[in-house]
Amino acid sequence: MRDRSDMMPLVVSEIVRETPHIVSVRLEAADGGVLPAWEPGAHVDVQLVTRQERQYSLCGDPADTRGYRIAVRNEPFSRGGSHYIHTFLRVGRRVHVRAPRNLFPLGDAPSYLLLAAGIGITPILAMARHLAATGADWRMVYLSRHREDVAFTAELDALGDRVRTHVSGEDGRLDLGAVLSALAPGTDVYACGPQSFADALTGLSDRLPEGSRLHMERFEPKPREHRPNEPFSVVCSRSEVTVEVPAERTMLQALQAEGVDVQGSCLRGICGSCAVPVLGGTPEHRDSLTVDDASMVMYPCVSRSLTPTLVVDA
Repeated sequence: MRDRSDMMPLVVSEIVRETPHIVSVRLEAADGGVLPAWEPGAHVDVQLVTRQERQYSLCGDPADTRGYRIAVRNEPFSRGGSHYIHTFLRVGRRVHVRAPRNLFPLGDAPSYLLLAAGIGITPILAMARHLAATGADWRMVYLSRHREDVAFTAELDALGDRVRTHVSGEDGRLDLGAVLSALAPGTDVYACGPQSFADALTGLSDRLPEGSRLHMERFEPKPREHRPNEPFSVVCSRSEVTVEVPAERTMLQALQAEGVDVQGSCLRGICGSCAVPVLGGTPEHRDSLTVDDASMVMYPCVSRSLTPTLVVDA
């Protein structure tokens, strides 16, 4: 059973059917109090009454300090969280939420291209709203297979002609390579969508003009090749314990079994909640967050060690 000691009990104050397959959910404190601040790109960990814990991007307005809004697509083959939300969650129900974390922040750039596919519109919508409010040079392309699956249409319309909705069922498949090649130098691309979309963009990143960067948030772990699991030791400098990690267990499981205070949420290397600084040894990064294999921050829910011993700040 996952710990709730660092979570806020929030109440569902509104559920809106945005499309036949997507609902948005507004969460508020029971007393109507102010919630921790967040910036575009942030997400929250939500624990349901079933004790299932899932990560959802915030798609509301950061200036709204009294509520968080998430959107959830009903995925028939998901791990159960979306089914529960679509079938059983009701206004007035309580859920537990960790304070927002941002692993997909907007950086400074001369101009921006926002790309969203499907439910990937959630973090991108908050980014678009922020860029519009600050007078930035930006535009957005929102990809959907069918017109009925386009969410938040009124909010997108309010953003004006900087937003383009591409419905592949009507317009054919969008040439992402041509979109990237046509960018002005220095335009940063922020993208979010399903795995096929993310993999396609990654494969086209060489089309980006000089000075442009691709920033991406994934819903599913990216494919990574790694060696077979081998046992290793973890020296925890703050806890003053050494933990043995056998081949058949994750590092996170081994640390938690020995009482080392390391949280975990997605358990798939995509949410960042279990981040641990490495002080010695060489981590083997198997997550979907690390962009530099020399990084000395690791995610022990999936990552392991290339050396017999790791020293971590835990």
